[in-house]
Amino acid sequence: MATLPELADLIMTVMWGMLRVTGVALIAPVLGSVMVPVRIRVLIGVALAIAMIPLLGELPQYSPLSVVGIFTVVREIGIGMAMGFVLRLAVDAALIAGQVVSMGMGLAFATVVDPNSGGVPLLGRFYVVIATLLLLATNAHLMLIEVLGSSYSYMPIGASNFGIPGIAAIAGFGSVMFAGAIQLALPSVIAILMVNISFGVISRAAPTLNLFAVGFPVAILMGFVVLVLSIANQGLFWEGQTNQAFDMLGKLLGAN
Repeated sequence: MATLPELADLIMTVMWGMLRVTGVALIAPVLGSVMVPVRIRVLIGVALAIAMIPLLGELPQYSPLSVVGIFTVVREIGIGMAMGFVLRLAVDAALIAGQVVSMGMGLAFATVVDPNSGGVPLLGRFYVVIATLLLLATNAHLMLIEVLGSSYSYMPIGASNFGIPGIAAIAGFGSVMFAGAIQLALPSVIAILMVNISFGVISRAAPTLNLFAVGFPVAILMGFVVLVLSIANQGLFWEGQTNQAFDMLGKLLGAN
């Protein structure tokens, strides 16, 4: 039976481990979704913190309520949020791609309330669902937990090797989100552009033709056709996005 000091040490160990886990659970895809009940997220955080105990290494000897301890708590939560934010940037390319495709198809007015992102285009939500399913299918969430466990070796609790350069690297990684959105939306955008060019030529040949009555349904139909045909290739796209995200996490932790 554990004594009171041993129980206090165990609680303190779990608390130090939960800080970084909590940061990841606040913002990472799937784990940080607000659609997951708070109790479930708390249970996941506690379970992961207990699982991370053998990997924590040497713990700080000062109190978390001291001045140094408060800075350490903020830093640990910040590291976890930074790790989750990198993967979030890679996945949020789906929202931008959905916005671009929706504008081209004329469906930008059709929005859905997403608890994570607010009002987003309907196609953006569709892309997010596809991205989330592929992340789960490729075990990206398990890879994130593995990277989280490895982070204690490269960035021990209380160390000071994460600062402005790491934050600047994460900000620069935002370009992956925009580049991925363009790559994801490009087939549909090109198809819709060709439809618009064709109707521009037709309008010169037949000025009396009602382009709004004919062009709008054709643009939507063409967009959906290309969208359906491009779904088969989205697996490779999201695999590339997640690989870039985990490469960035490796550089952030100093592993490569």
